[in-house]
Amino acid sequence: MAQKKKKIFLSGIGGSGMSALARYHIAEGNEVFGSDISKNERTKKLEDEGVTIFYEQKAENITENNFDEFIYTEAIEKTNLEFLAAKKQNIPSKKYFEALGEISKNHYTIAVSGTHGKSSTVAMLATILRDAGNEVTALVGADIHDWGGVNFLKANVGASEGMPTKNFLVLEACEYRDSFLNIEPNSIIVTNTELDHLDYFKNEEQYFESFQKFLSKLPQFGSFISFLKGENIMKILPANFHPRKFAVEESQADVPTLQVMGNFQKLNAACALEAAKAYKVDEKVAIKSLEQFKGLARRFDIKGEKNNILVVDDYAHHPTSLKMSIHSAREYIKTNKRKKLWVIFQPHQVSRTLAFYDEFVSAFKEADEVLIPNVYEARDTASDISKFDIEQFALDIEKHITELEKKKSNVWGRGTRKRGEIFYKKQARYTKDFATTLEILDDYAYDGDVILCIGAGNIHEISQQFLDS
Repeated sequence: MAQKKKKIFLSGIGGSGMSALARYHIAEGNEVFGSDISKNERTKKLEDEGVTIFYEQKAENITENNFDEFIYTEAIEKTNLEFLAAKKQNIPSKKYFEALGEISKNHYTIAVSGTHGKSSTVAMLATILRDAGNEVTALVGADIHDWGGVNFLKANVGASEGMPTKNFLVLEACEYRDSFLNIEPNSIIVTNTELDHLDYFKNEEQYFESFQKFLSKLPQFGSFISFLKGENIMKILPANFHPRKFAVEESQADVPTLQVMGNFQKLNAACALEAAKAYKVDEKVAIKSLEQFKGLARRFDIKGEKNNILVVDDYAHHPTSLKMSIHSAREYIKTNKRKKLWVIFQPHQVSRTLAFYDEFVSAFKEADEVLIPNVYEARDTASDISKFDIEQFALDIEKHITELEKKKSNVWGRGTRKRGEIFYKKQARYTKDFATTLEILDDYAYDGDVILCIGAGNIHEISQQFLDS
């Protein structure tokens, strides 16, 4: 008997995860509505796909419609008028991850967790499964070039008929606020673990305990895929943990030459490749899929060139991923005989920046010039904001990178338009806003330079504005 189609409302539909969930419901044939505080590229695309979106979050959005389900992002306040209206009308309501948890019960669910690399690993693995002819559904927090530039994939529908363990669901399992505990996994991939989200977790012990709770949800015949010799792996393994274990180390040598840049992407590819082996995908098919994989938006994403100046976007916002992305840019410069590396960095959350202050300061050693336009404040308290001096942050970065540069006796030339008129050592500056940052790039970025716009906020707008100007 066909399942009754539903009328779904998603509050905060413009978010990366919520927009993917909207597409899931569209694919299921449900009627999808939503709201957000402003238009963005995601909401415009969803409207083109048939979603009705309100740009004022008010009670009437709910009371004047007859919804079967209300799904909301963690970002909305409990005083939100839509949330209160849904509660008053007794509409079944779920947080985003609670909704994912319900979906996960109806599939063979592969949950990709870890501090870094979740989106890339989900995208690579789901693409492999698709290319191997498996029925696969995937939701990810980034737009995937191989999926037509969206963050949702549903492929090979019906291929798993009569084989429920071949009906794959691949999704990101985020540890923030213990969100991944809502998911019912059949298989768990852990890319890496490193302390993060200190606005929620009090310390490293609590952070790793959250992963232990998640791994404890894995059924006896489930699969655990990770770097089993990883530095922190023993900290996340629960007692009496005996699923099938697959060591990603065994697949590292088999990773082919990738179209996506960065050593960190090779690690993500190794996770996807080892997982494909666990699900009995033909290794030749998996390797060919990885060779052809074009990557994700804002994951070392080459946006274009202007006057032979290359512009790259990256989502990195933790000091480790920041350092790895900058290193990848430096390697690209060496390989392609380019010149200077500009890093335009927008810290994501004051609280995260304060918690890892020294690690952030030391992450820029391979940059030539660092420009910091602002902080993208998310979930920050007034107390956090009052403690952070962004100008001093820039000065501390400059002090670190110039001291390292003195030891190498390496200088760059810079002039009004000709390299070499004025000599200077490496720099880091607080530029106050996007407009001033763009003025500096327009005046001082030269033929052969690389601009890396990096952060999880809206820093990608600078890269597009530079290319369009």
